[in-house]
Amino acid sequence: MTNVEEIGKNDYIDGFGYPFSAVEKRQEQYYLGDSGATELLQRLDKLLPAILERPESTLEALFVLRMLKDIADVNIPETLLSIVFTSFDASELHEHGYGTYLWVEDPGRLLITEILDLVFEYRRPADMASIMNMLSWDLFHIPSHIFMLIRKHRWNELQNRINSRYDIQSEYDPMIRTQHFLTEEALKKEWSSEDELLSSTHKELIALRLGLSTVTKPVLYVEGKTDRMILNTAYSKLFPNEEIPFLIKECDVTGGNKGGSGGAQTLCTFISTVRKDSAYPALALFDNDREGMEAYKKLPKYFKDRGEGRYAKQGKLSESGRAGAMLIPASNDRRKYVEMQNYSIEFLFDDDVLGYKNDQGYGLVLRYPDLEVRVKNGSGLVVETRKSDILETREISDGKLVFARDIVPELDSSRFSRFSSLFWDVKDFLLSDMKTFSNE
Repeated sequence: MTNVEEIGKNDYIDGFGYPFSAVEKRQEQYYLGDSGATELLQRLDKLLPAILERPESTLEALFVLRMLKDIADVNIPETLLSIVFTSFDASELHEHGYGTYLWVEDPGRLLITEILDLVFEYRRPADMASIMNMLSWDLFHIPSHIFMLIRKHRWNELQNRINSRYDIQSEYDPMIRTQHFLTEEALKKEWSSEDELLSSTHKELIALRLGLSTVTKPVLYVEGKTDRMILNTAYSKLFPNEEIPFLIKECDVTGGNKGGSGGAQTLCTFISTVRKDSAYPALALFDNDREGMEAYKKLPKYFKDRGEGRYAKQGKLSESGRAGAMLIPASNDRRKYVEMQNYSIEFLFDDDVLGYKNDQGYGLVLRYPDLEVRVKNGSGLVVETRKSDILETREISDGKLVFARDIVPELDSSRFSRFSSLFWDVKDFLLSDMKTFSNE
């Protein structure tokens, strides 16, 4: 088999009297050879970042995707989604990752549709969380592509999961209808006059304006839906006569009765996709636990600390000023939770509140993890394993939704004292340090 990387510019193929272009020669080798899924996926991974500098590579990338559709390999969807998600990682050639730029350009919009189409063919349950994660990306066209492909491939399980998780009518309908109209208009042989255009698209334009009005506020993104529920309740308790000046949304893509599993890594990926021309600033609030700390440390290099030395503040701010991230700040009496890498939203409440139950006797389920006693020097062998008796090591194993839904709303406002400091930090970050759409 001829490796596609070895084809020269002046090669002739099968006796034709003229040289093929580089792309044509690669296509010929794909047809004549026995390229496997691994080779094609590796080639695609190299082609995608190159498209920003060489748009003509789009044709070969599309051809590779077409070849992949002729191969039955259950690992293809996972690898394709991995390529898409890692496109936002920093590299030597693209400090901010190439995905933020590629997927909004015409070649990228076409390619992401083809990639998703291939992923949808397999209808793997394991891919649903990643696909739902993409609905939260700051990319205008992604939702309509996903909903279109759900209908095409009749993936009812994914449709039901999305419908149970999102309010499609209010969150996505304006974007989808507006994009469909713009596509239809662009494909017409003769474009409509301006008056006719405004008249025929009155509903779409109004819907888009209403949709945009819901996202022009700054947005605080959290890991799971119970985080959102608790923070919204806390704000209404602390400031009953004040409209919250920012939206609170979660990156939970699966839902469930345990409070969701959006996760720190999902939040990290999302906040890294916020573009410099985004209509609203976005702040990611990570749990101050092991997973949250690791994700926070993995933010792209263009997220910089807010100030230095005595002027340093909580969190990191992107160079564009449109995206930020911070860990849940801890008061002095909660610092040990941070030291134990175990500080989530629930632990902002006093310890007695964590033990409250609803009328049916349900609440948070807390458990103590195992502790290992090791030899400090030498072998490091474990000499004893026992249950922890350290309060700050307790883990929440269940009951988050019951706690957020049934218990937190019934608490007196005095029980939310630690949230006051958190909201002050969030407001200072979102409303003061980050650039707003109106002043750019």
